[in-house]
Amino acid sequence: MKSVIIDNKTKEKIPYVNIWVENETIGTTSNEKGEFELKIDSPKIILFSALGFETKRILSDSIKQVIELKPQTTKLDEIIISSKKQNKSLTIGKFKKSKINHYFAFGKNPWIAARFFEYQAIYESTPYLSKIRILTKSKVKGSKFNIRLYDINEKGEPDNYIFHKNIIGTANKGKRITEIDISELNIKFPKNGFFIAFECLIIEDNKYEFNYTIKDSKEKQKGIRYDPKIGLIPRDENKNSWIFNQGKWRKVLKNNNYSSKRYNNKYNQIAIELTLKN
Repeated sequence: MKSVIIDNKTKEKIPYVNIWVENETIGTTSNEKGEFELKIDSPKIILFSALGFETKRILSDSIKQVIELKPQTTKLDEIIISSKKQNKSLTIGKFKKSKINHYFAFGKNPWIAARFFEYQAIYESTPYLSKIRILTKSKVKGSKFNIRLYDINEKGEPDNYIFHKNIIGTANKGKRITEIDISELNIKFPKNGFFIAFECLIIEDNKYEFNYTIKDSKEKQKGIRYDPKIGLIPRDENKNSWIFNQGKWRKVLKNNNYSSKRYNNKYNQIAIELTLKN
């Protein structure tokens, strides 16, 4: 099944749309031209998710050469525009790169990993989101990923975008702290907190092929993943970590098979630092 995804108003192609087979671990991502290919062997419900557009569910048998997504209508709160004197900054969520040795790797299916940042009164003097820094590890030069910013709903889940456009980050090869500057977006830290979500992109430029050996066997297998991987911090409790796949959000589960004592029987939290400015 091949198709291209467009905006139903402007007719422009929509890049980096994540596409899932509902309730299954099968999916892909549209490329920069809005094109995608998905192989399924029977009729399924296909879910299309893109920033700034309403999520769409279509029976695979009814998918045509062109799929149209409807722009999302959002009611905005009243805002006050004022000049900013950026002489104060505050970094939250600090982590030590040298202490992190476990990562969330993405296979052949799209995932979104989210971390909640709670509002604190101390942020009042530095209310603007300035920089996002994420620990990444990549075998691919210039692997791309998307950042989504979500509000929180009554269930504590990520819900409703607080910014309606893709924020594309690029990770260099190796273990890096990848920085995304969002200072020009003039986004204030929401008083009810918000989620920063890392969205993997199942595109050709991110593909990494490797060989591995199955345990208790000498037979080599070929594997595929899509970089970059993202660093994980072990936590005793899960208050703020969520995963989106198969078209649903769910809380991150506790690790129970890690060889590392530091990570075993803990919850994974993605390694993100956030810089705030006035």
